[in-house]
Amino acid sequence: MFRVRRTQLDKHTPAAGVADADERHILIDETHITDTGAIALEGVLNALPPVSHGEGATEAEGGSSI
Repeated sequence: MFRVRRTQLDKHTPAAGVADADERHILIDETHITDTGAIALEGVLNALPPVSHGEGATEAEGGSSI
């Protein structure tokens, strides 16, 4: 599950991330995103289907850009 949070980061660090076994936390500097934007981004990320990087993964699953 993704968690997106606004916070005050170093002026040279607009975003950061950390992951554990159950969650991925995305921290975005509050000057770069609104509360509504963070909520919307979290909703979209959690709505994406899981990606398999194992055998038989397609190119899109392997990380090609849109």
